[in-house]
Amino acid sequence: MIFLKNYFVNTTAETDFLTVTHDVKFAVRDAQAKNGLVTVIIPGPGASLAIFEPVEGLIDEIKTVLSAFGEGENKGRDKWNKDVSLFPRVQAAMMGRSVSVPLKDGRLVLSPYDEIYLIDFDKKSLRREFFVQVMTLDVKEGGQPQARQPAKRK
Repeated sequence: MIFLKNYFVNTTAETDFLTVTHDVKFAVRDAQAKNGLVTVIIPGPGASLAIFEPVEGLIDEIKTVLSAFGEGENKGRDKWNKDVSLFPRVQAAMMGRSVSVPLKDGRLVLSPYDEIYLIDFDKKSLRREFFVQVMTLDVKEGGQPQARQPAKRK
């Protein structure tokens, strides 16, 4: 079974670190999944996803490290010949735009302190959409995966 759900978050003109762990857990609950794989992806440029503990000072350190990949108003052109900010895209590319987490017994396989963060690097307020995909085997009573019926030949 594959279950897909989208969510929205509002961001500010600053670099935002927003926890989306609860949204991911809601998607797992809605999918009624027990075991499988959960993938979170943000399709738009200039944002990324990461898993880490919300330790005091960690977000500031991540911001410091990522600032080495550029700041300022450096612009490029997209395929529609519009000006776009390059540095949010570079920072998002360095972090990655998806995370996958195993699912076991209906729970995300994370440490009790880990959170899934959506990180928005764009220097403008946006309404960001992200997707949660839950993939699991269809399981029949007794805990055995359902066998696919072979196609009948004519």
